[in-house]
Amino acid sequence: MFKQKVIRFSALLFSALIFSGTFIGQALAQAKQTGVIGGRVLNADHQPEENVVVVLVPLGKLTRSDDNGHFEFRNIPYGQYTVAVKSIGVTANTVSAELNAEKISVGDIQLEETANVLDKVIVSSSYRHVNKNSGQVARMPLSYTENPQNYAVIPKDLLQNQLVTTTEQALLNIPGVSNMSIVGGSGGSSLSFKSRGFSSGSIMYRNGVSTGYVTLTDLFNIERIEAIKGPSATLFGGNASASYGGVYNLITKQPLEVKRGEVSFTTGSYELARTTVDYNTPLNDDKTALLRVNGMYDNRNTFQQLSQNNVGFAPSLLIKANDRLTLHFDAYYYKSVRPLVLFGFNAPPGGTGTSTYAGNVKDLNLDPANSYINPDFNSTQQTLAVNGQAEYKLSEQWTSQTNYAIARSNNEAHYIYLIANKASTTDTTTITRSILDLPYSQLYTQQFQQNFIGDFRIGKLRNRLLVGLDYFRTNVASYRGSISYDKIYITATEAQKLIKKARVDSIAAYTTYSGSRDITNSYGAYISEVLNVTDRLLLMASLRINRFVATSSDYQQTSYSPKLGISYEIIKDALSVYANYNNGYSNVSYTDSLGNLLKPTYANQLEGGVKFDLFQHRLTGTVSVYDIKVTNVPRSVSTYYVQDNEQKSRGVDVDILANPVAGLNIALGYGYNDIRYTKYYGTAQSTIEGNRVEGAPYHAGNIWVNYGFTSGSLKGFGFGAGGNGQSSCFTNNTNTITLNGYTVFGASVFYDATKFRLTAKIDNIGNEKYYTYNSYLFAGPTRMLAFNVTYRF
Repeated sequence: MFKQKVIRFSALLFSALIFSGTFIGQALAQAKQTGVIGGRVLNADHQPEENVVVVLVPLGKLTRSDDNGHFEFRNIPYGQYTVAVKSIGVTANTVSAELNAEKISVGDIQLEETANVLDKVIVSSSYRHVNKNSGQVARMPLSYTENPQNYAVIPKDLLQNQLVTTTEQALLNIPGVSNMSIVGGSGGSSLSFKSRGFSSGSIMYRNGVSTGYVTLTDLFNIERIEAIKGPSATLFGGNASASYGGVYNLITKQPLEVKRGEVSFTTGSYELARTTVDYNTPLNDDKTALLRVNGMYDNRNTFQQLSQNNVGFAPSLLIKANDRLTLHFDAYYYKSVRPLVLFGFNAPPGGTGTSTYAGNVKDLNLDPANSYINPDFNSTQQTLAVNGQAEYKLSEQWTSQTNYAIARSNNEAHYIYLIANKASTTDTTTITRSILDLPYSQLYTQQFQQNFIGDFRIGKLRNRLLVGLDYFRTNVASYRGSISYDKIYITATEAQKLIKKARVDSIAAYTTYSGSRDITNSYGAYISEVLNVTDRLLLMASLRINRFVATSSDYQQTSYSPKLGISYEIIKDALSVYANYNNGYSNVSYTDSLGNLLKPTYANQLEGGVKFDLFQHRLTGTVSVYDIKVTNVPRSVSTYYVQDNEQKSRGVDVDILANPVAGLNIALGYGYNDIRYTKYYGTAQSTIEGNRVEGAPYHAGNIWVNYGFTSGSLKGFGFGAGGNGQSSCFTNNTNTITLNGYTVFGASVFYDATKFRLTAKIDNIGNEKYYTYNSYLFAGPTRMLAFNVTYRF
């Protein structure tokens, strides 16, 4: 019944949007004629230049060029105008334009500065120049203030100023993210965290498609991070693809039309030695074939004195086949050799010895700087991902976009499980150690996606329409066995902490190993329509139908995922209010008492907020409130399952990027979240129902303030400071184990010249000792120093 209602409602809404566009367009036909003046900004190297201020005279309207150099002035009355560039330090000839049609172009505006000078004059490491518009959040051309979807953008300038060298450090800049942790699952480990109370991170998208499944990653070829908040299954699917907390999309560095390069070296505490290379070059004279290559080698000891060795390579090729067809190919290889330690209160799969501890984690007297192991073996994870995109301009109104991606991870993992226990306050904490041995693990994903994107008018009203098909396949195979190793006290000596590979191999000879292979196929079709009822009022309606097939367990399930949104720009391109209804789903393989397959689990979100891009882009951000209800959560009853449990997540998100004066930049985020087991039937109902979900703090925040001198004798010098933290949470669903919150601070100084950059950074200035928790305890890094030198050529 619910499915039929969703389909009928969506069909009626689409019909209403289309017909209202026709009738309202006819009603406005006699209104004052307005149109659009557009063009493109190029630098002296004929490369599209983003974030250049363009002014329309005599109206005095300002806009900025996007990442392809394009700019537009909308809702302009017919008449004579002049288009000029007003960015400091550059000049260009003014262009006269007569607007006498719905849309005209002034062509290319050539700047009279070279690319490297323009970078220094215009960008100046200023967040206000971050283009928060995205073609991947909605998969159609929607500006930041138009889009009724909450998403945050982490720019490369912020990561550079913070001297970020790990994905963990980068993701802490996303408002509301908490409890970062390395977790294991499906034969591979990944970085996981809480977002809106839900665990996220097993799959992070790259350029809008999946290129990995339960795997670690590195940021050496990342341009920026887009964090889409809340359930987003309508466009991105469900299950492993998209958490109820959001979708996290890594935007990679794209090939450019100039020859340039960069070499960077970072060293610091605990034998940190990291080298990255970024080289870009056109492959022919007419610049229709462009190549960009990024590489990384990272060797370090962690603050727990556990060694890591990482290497990565990522080429990107762009081919402009003709005026209509563009081909883009990306490859990504990453290998990490490190010990994988999972510390907590639960036994590994197939293991025993769950902790009975109840109390505060601090009373266990654990030392985050102590790994409680000294292994003489490591785990090895390798990921190879390749994706291609073909974009073909069918007409002035329609574009075809075809994406194909494959990814494969081959892992030899030895998960070291540590279970902390303390029987009484007077006892010494013990740690039970075991090994989940995976001598073979293979994780494979394949995705095909076909999108048709339209931007057209019905009468006088603008319509943006997305029609897409999506195929996503996972193939997960592993061979594993659980090995009980020993039990030690936290006061153990270095010799007692040594986990010997020879002993592990000896126990493994008498251990039962089992293998498994799980193959799933997901077939999706989706449609999304955005209608401009007026130039400022937008309505969005979207629907996804998804067919999930698990071949190994022989079950099939159909899911429906609608999405509705409304956005009104109080100030055009500057201030808007929005509201949305978003949906997420997860397929369930259990059966009821009659042997029938259960329904999917659904997450339904209601959200409203304010978006702003004010004072010539000096203040951008979002403030929102949300309510997410998860229904159809299954529970076991004897030999079958029922779906009567529920969860609810409510909260507030604040995301701000500010540039109040030249050179001063502020990135600030805050998240409040209250997620609970609102219905929890079963034997543990009295001890769980109404409790907070484990690993979800009420409060999480981050701030970074950066100042760089833009003139005078100190030009190029700068400094930054900030921190992040979270409040306390529980590590179990009975809420008997409490984990205290934390706050840590860091600071940096830098000198940025045309050819080079020098940066020094200190993290965790107060040397705060703390843990985070997301399925497992994860030790927070102690005080660390890092130094970087970057040379540009």
